[in-house]
Amino acid sequence: MTITTAPRAAALPQPSPDEGRDHAAAEYAALVEMVEAFSAQHWSLPTDCTDWRVRDMVAHLAGAAEEACRLRVQLRHAVGALRGLRRGDGELVDLLCVAQIADRAGLSDAALAADLRRWALAAPDARRRQPGVLRRVPLPSFAGLPDGARLAYLLDVVYVRDVWLHRVDLHRATGLDMPVTDAEAEVVAQVVRDLDLAWSGPALMLELTGRGGGRWSIGEGEPAAVVTEDAVAFMRLLSGRSDECVLASDGDPAVADGLRAARVVF
Repeated sequence: MTITTAPRAAALPQPSPDEGRDHAAAEYAALVEMVEAFSAQHWSLPTDCTDWRVRDMVAHLAGAAEEACRLRVQLRHAVGALRGLRRGDGELVDLLCVAQIADRAGLSDAALAADLRRWALAAPDARRRQPGVLRRVPLPSFAGLPDGARLAYLLDVVYVRDVWLHRVDLHRATGLDMPVTDAEAEVVAQVVRDLDLAWSGPALMLELTGRGGGRWSIGEGEPAAVVTEDAVAFMRLLSGRSDECVLASDGDPAVADGLRAARVVF
């Protein structure tokens, strides 16, 4: 087993508000480019999010962007989702998505594409304008985010990776090209950072290849294995979408088993 040096993923800094805005702008622009290339047949295709077709996924993305721009809509969705949570109707994030999609049920496909474009253009700056005092507010455990997560983590990290991974979903559903952005490497790095922050297994060296790839040290101590995988496939694994990864391992095979069971919030 050959060990090379690599930065510790857990030590990576969280993006600044300006960086979060720029990453979001790049990802939203690439998303809009994809959606505007849809044909009539693409909108009804199934996606890897098994409850959603392409149209539902675009409606969710438009709704999440609108929430960034319109506090009234954000509060309406949040109040409805919290009521549903208390009734046991589902998880908070899922209930928010239901509200976002329901708001757009009456739009034509063309109108939905225009709606996405409108809010996607405005959302990065709207999130950037959130004041520092709010960005430092801890988020409740029922939000489904890591313990101790603050609003800045949601604004500058999670919303960006959500757009990126849904672009992967839309690419896989439609077969259309997935434009490359300057934000992808940071999206992947922040996911690996979250993996390392929660990692309790043996230390390892993680080498991700392909778009957004890189090399990081995970865990404390001398690495027990070097694990190599395609970056997109690994992100899909950590999101719970698939187990298509090989996780080629040089060293302790139990390390790859631990990675296969790991999950990160998207």
